[in-house]
Amino acid sequence: MEKQKFYLTTPIYYPSDKLHIGHTYCTVATDALARYHRLMGDDVLFLTGTDEHGQKIEDKAKEAGVSPKEFVDRIVEGPQGVKDLWKLMNISNDRFIRTTDDYHVASIQKIFRKMYEKGDIYKGTYKGKYCKPCESFWTESQLVDGKCPDCGREVQDAEEEAYFFRLSKYADRIQDLLENTDFLQPRSRVNEMVNNFIKPGLEDLCVSRTSFTWGVPVDFDPGHVVYVWVDALFNYTTALGLY
Repeated sequence: MEKQKFYLTTPIYYPSDKLHIGHTYCTVATDALARYHRLMGDDVLFLTGTDEHGQKIEDKAKEAGVSPKEFVDRIVEGPQGVKDLWKLMNISNDRFIRTTDDYHVASIQKIFRKMYEKGDIYKGTYKGKYCKPCESFWTESQLVDGKCPDCGREVQDAEEEAYFFRLSKYADRIQDLLENTDFLQPRSRVNEMVNNFIKPGLEDLCVSRTSFTWGVPVDFDPGHVVYVWVDALFNYTTALGLY
């Protein structure tokens, strides 16, 4: 009987500081699932890793008096760092990705360029509210009591040149995928996703930044670095060597 392929990942964690029990809980739960599927005879690939770019890490590194790369290296590779913690916990991951890995950086640049050449990414200007701790942009209507809806902290006015992904172009296809396939599990979450995110109108996503430099450079437009929605999220495929 042919083995079933089973690919699972943790989120890739943001190493702006030492990891905590919440990261451990999530990783141990994923590890248990990976071990179960190995016992069932499946061909398992278990990925975990770290999302290492962004303004928060750039600022933390500056406070510590080191470069951003030195800062994340200490947290990920250093004594009692992320890799030491997973070794101590006997986590059985098959791969560990860092978004600073050379192969990931090269893949992201290739993906970003291809999306631009296809017309799925365009240059514009972002105007709105920005939560620095969350590294998230918000519209005025999304704020809760004038503050970030995710963390409750103060937001600041932001305006900068950026590239945007035409997410709105794919709204119908995403809705069809959610409603007419088993793509999303459990099915009980489908209406929530459609009613809260699709029907109100999908907005195009900001996918580059110019207000900081710690990120994957946009190789055809110096001054821009690739923002989290492309850089971090594509790790789940770049780790498979698909690019």
